[in-house]
Amino acid sequence: MALSLHNYNIVRVNDKGNIVNCTVIKMCKDYAVIKLDGKTYKVPYGIMDEVVGHELLMPE
Repeated sequence: MALSLHNYNIVRVNDKGNIVNCTVIKMCKDYAVIKLDGKTYKVPYGIMDEVVGHELLMPE
């Protein structure tokens, strides 16, 4: 199943058993730049499991 990603989607990332929800800031050809705990990381698309929401729809 393919994921339909957009900027500011909240995605579930599964990295060797560590499962976290983070926000997609920018999408590139081979990876997405995500934001987690105030820091940005480059994450390959292969370890993203599912889209769980959109930042604009989350309560403050």
